[in-house]
Amino acid sequence: MIRDDAQLTQESIPAGFDLERKDEDVLIIRHKRTGMGCMNMFLCFWLAGWTVGCIILLLQYLSGGAMDSGDLIPPWVVVVFWGAEIVVAVMLTYILFSRRSFRLDAENMIMETQLLGLRRTRLIPRTSIRRLVQVKDGGEGEDSFPSWGLRIEGDRKATLIYRQPHDKSRWLGHFLARWADVEFSEVPND
Repeated sequence: MIRDDAQLTQESIPAGFDLERKDEDVLIIRHKRTGMGCMNMFLCFWLAGWTVGCIILLLQYLSGGAMDSGDLIPPWVVVVFWGAEIVVAVMLTYILFSRRSFRLDAENMIMETQLLGLRRTRLIPRTSIRRLVQVKDGGEGEDSFPSWGLRIEGDRKATLIYRQPHDKSRWLGHFLARWADVEFSEVPND
């Protein structure tokens, strides 16, 4: 049920995707996040500065430091600052180092996400997929970065990719819809 190599070479594969044929019936689509370099650099610099601030705050708290009012630094302030540190560190680590792959054979898609040696897999039977839907998941309101994701609808719902340029979710949506022989609902690019 996997299309032949001649058909794959005719398609324009977006940056960040890589196709590997394991054998006649198995194809692996690998995806790594690309782009958003300026945002990633900003987050790295922000995180470095925030880390220094968190360390100084913790040292002040441990040595009985006081706030401008003369009161001791409350523990919740330290927890909130370190909580923000951890959230941004996890987000940045995921953005920079996560890799996702989709292993397609005649019966199943195995979606695997890898992050720094940790691995999570999800088996999605081909027959459980009713349609693939492209969703706009960014660029509304104050979010200035328009982005799209791709979701499976069927017996179980699954988000395959998110916060990607239109062409990436569109390409993957068309490709997987052909493999699963289902409808692909596309959101037009603004």
